[in-house]
Amino acid sequence: MLLEFTKMQGVGNDYIYVDARKLKIVNPNQLAKRLSDRHFGIGGDGLVLLLPAKARADVTMAMYNADGSEGLMCGNAVRCVAQWLIERGEVSNNLVRIATKSGIKLVRRLRENYYCVEMGIAKVSDVQLIGMHNLTAVEIGNPHVVLFPKFKIENYEISRLGKRIEHSHLFQNGTNVEFVRVVGENQLQMRVWERGSGETLGCGTGACAAAVASVARGFCNREKLIRVMLPGGELVVDCSQEHIRLLGPAVTVFHGIIEVNGVKNEN
Repeated sequence: MLLEFTKMQGVGNDYIYVDARKLKIVNPNQLAKRLSDRHFGIGGDGLVLLLPAKARADVTMAMYNADGSEGLMCGNAVRCVAQWLIERGEVSNNLVRIATKSGIKLVRRLRENYYCVEMGIAKVSDVQLIGMHNLTAVEIGNPHVVLFPKFKIENYEISRLGKRIEHSHLFQNGTNVEFVRVVGENQLQMRVWERGSGETLGCGTGACAAAVASVARGFCNREKLIRVMLPGGELVVDCSQEHIRLLGPAVTVFHGIIEVNGVKNEN
């Protein structure tokens, strides 16, 4: 079957978006692995399916990482879903309600290609691994561990340590890992090792986790916006209230059609 898709990205965190509201996808895990392959597929950090809306939502978002595992939430992807709906005129105003496995997220369009997401309440705790100290665990839609290394992170090979923490026995379902440096007043530099995808150019929930951990450790002022610089661009986090807000871009890269198996039209 020929499958229509849209490639979208937020700070370089790129996913393949498919309107599956009238499709039956037999094995979305395998489809995600195939389409995400940057050599033999479309290429991306994962697959996002737009599914029929649940109560109080405009659409349901299901996301799958590049390795086929299902994710709970993605701050960059949820902005792109809002952009997708607004571009097609499926919502009548600039506020989109998107159902995810981490609850309904409110996404507001602030200007062209720029959105604010209500991310919810973050849960913060300390975590100790053998030989490592001062790690901060943050739950904000999905799990994160934030490190504040003293070394520069630009050229550091994060894969070995990222994999070790991701698959630690402390995290039954794995975790995302953020390497963070404070580079100015309420300014952070971050690289991320994402659960199920490896290093990516950006992570929305990861940027929120980094900001929340920075506030918890006294590195940032929660009353002011926190700017997080990632390899793919900048995200802005508002920690001033109980519910964290994430601000950032959503960009359509291209539309396309690809032939796939295991997909049926339910019309």
